[in-house]
Amino acid sequence: MPTFDKTKSYMKIKTLLVMFAASLATTALAQEKFELGKPNDDNYRYLDEYKALKEYIDHDKYPNFKLGIATENLDNALVRNMISKNASETVAGNAMKMASCVDGNGNMNFNNVKKFVTTATNAGVSVYGHTLAWHSQQPKGWLLKLLADKPIPGTEEFNLISVKDFRTDQSIGWKPDNYESEYGFSFKFDKTDGLKVTTTKSYPWEVQFVIMSNIVLEKNKEYKMTFNVKGSGSGKLDGRLGDWGGGANFSIPFSTEWQDVQVSVTPTMDGNFMLLHVPNYIGDVYIQSIRFEGYKASTVPQTKEEMHDTLVYAMDKWIKSMMEACDGKVKGWDLVNEAIGGDGNDGQGNYPLQHSKDYDPNGNPNATWDVGGDAFYWQDYMGDLEYVRQACRLARKYGPEDIKLFINDYNLESDWDNNKKVKSLVNWIKKWESDGVTKIDGIGTQMHISCYEDETILNNIKKHITQMFQVIANSGKLCRVSEMDMGYVRGNNRWGSSIKTSQMTEAEHKKMADFYEWIIKEYFRIIPPEQQWGICQWCATDSPNNSGWRGGEPVGIWDSNYYRKHVYAGFVRGLNGGEPTAISSTVADSTVDTSKGIYNLNGVRMQATSMDELPSGIYIVNGKKVVK
Repeated sequence: MPTFDKTKSYMKIKTLLVMFAASLATTALAQEKFELGKPNDDNYRYLDEYKALKEYIDHDKYPNFKLGIATENLDNALVRNMISKNASETVAGNAMKMASCVDGNGNMNFNNVKKFVTTATNAGVSVYGHTLAWHSQQPKGWLLKLLADKPIPGTEEFNLISVKDFRTDQSIGWKPDNYESEYGFSFKFDKTDGLKVTTTKSYPWEVQFVIMSNIVLEKNKEYKMTFNVKGSGSGKLDGRLGDWGGGANFSIPFSTEWQDVQVSVTPTMDGNFMLLHVPNYIGDVYIQSIRFEGYKASTVPQTKEEMHDTLVYAMDKWIKSMMEACDGKVKGWDLVNEAIGGDGNDGQGNYPLQHSKDYDPNGNPNATWDVGGDAFYWQDYMGDLEYVRQACRLARKYGPEDIKLFINDYNLESDWDNNKKVKSLVNWIKKWESDGVTKIDGIGTQMHISCYEDETILNNIKKHITQMFQVIANSGKLCRVSEMDMGYVRGNNRWGSSIKTSQMTEAEHKKMADFYEWIIKEYFRIIPPEQQWGICQWCATDSPNNSGWRGGEPVGIWDSNYYRKHVYAGFVRGLNGGEPTAISSTVADSTVDTSKGIYNLNGVRMQATSMDELPSGIYIVNGKKVVK
């Protein structure tokens, strides 16, 4: 029998322990930052142990459910890995919107779309399309040119073509982020002097801004452009008439006295915006107006039929090109985005569709809301029914055979009108489908919401989220939570402002996590598995302070440094819970007879003798499902 060598055994055990420790260290190092909670904070260490979000989805119960995360930046390896590990679906925030692909002259470029779809597909993530028919972020210049009055031959005269008076039209377009804090530029309007541009730092070209948009001119034709301008000192305005790809450059000198400074310009394209900057100058510049004059023929308006046919042509060209760019890989689409108004009556008890204020058939300009700029309302010209039906026809004509088409909208969970908007949307879908040809597959509910400190407010909001899911479930349509994110509101003001991420307490972060958990479980509880599409988180990370979307708010699953937050745990609990019962909510109270016992869904009798003793959930009482 061999002798026992304590020294060798000790060394062997020590070696194994070192190897084990090294293995643990290697595993920890292999974790990417988005797989960890906030560093150097023990409150977040429990998050290090969680798996990736999509691993918690029970695909046996929910075979159709897709967890989505929106992004613009799949080129970033960290973002791409974070999404591919946690999500089964992604959506481009802006890259697939019409104005991102079609310029003011109708030129179409789908390189970014192709790259986005290819990158996502190669990462194992499906792409959901956003969006085909919307009124915001449209190539307005091209569409308006298509609808312009027809010239009458032989009637050409020198006329005013376009004008913008900043004393009454107090607006400018795009300007760079941090233009004021970093570059020292600011803009103000006055009813007498018009636009005032103030510069406190001198730059040769860096600070540019769009001062006019959608200027309908004919390319290669000469125009007289006149600036009514002065400055606190002498200088010049440099600019370009065209688009982001190029155009005709010009320069406008100014002095300390008001002058009409006229220059000749020859556009290189039909639809133009004007990009302007004040080079090497410190001081104030005042611009009262800009006008264009040139030879123009008398015109006659197009007929309604001509406008309709023209827009069908434009819609056909756009949708066909987009579907070709996606190469059959994008199976789900927001066919129509944000169509329903939030006020008024269509004559049948529903909200009317949104329209431009100029159209306003129902005397209700407040029903119009344009989130993205460059608004063009297809329904103004094609009609409330026809524009949706045409978009649906073309998407099915050019899209993959198994394409699914959704109507996507915001405020469907509205508590202030008892969910009237989602009820209106369901009724509008019935109208669109009444031709027997149009088929809408699903409803997307955006759910840009807030968690409230006040329990009364929060419970009322929860009640109406439940009702929204019930309305969608009862419609028989697929249900997709399409753009979910969440802020936090303190106090008891229903319309109070959301607080910033830097102000949040640990308890408030955890309350948001609980709300996310509740929403996800409520989705699973109410929406039948065959009607589930999934849930898409719109903001992966907390919003930067300078963001145009909920700037500085705690809207992400991860913080701004890509570390897991407590809401990550809320998602885990939500995805890992819930039962696909598809039943309406029943509030358990003292009237429920529990004398014959309370059972869980596995048939196990609970020790509790009253519903008050149990946590929230679904139970069997007297052979019936009861929700607490």
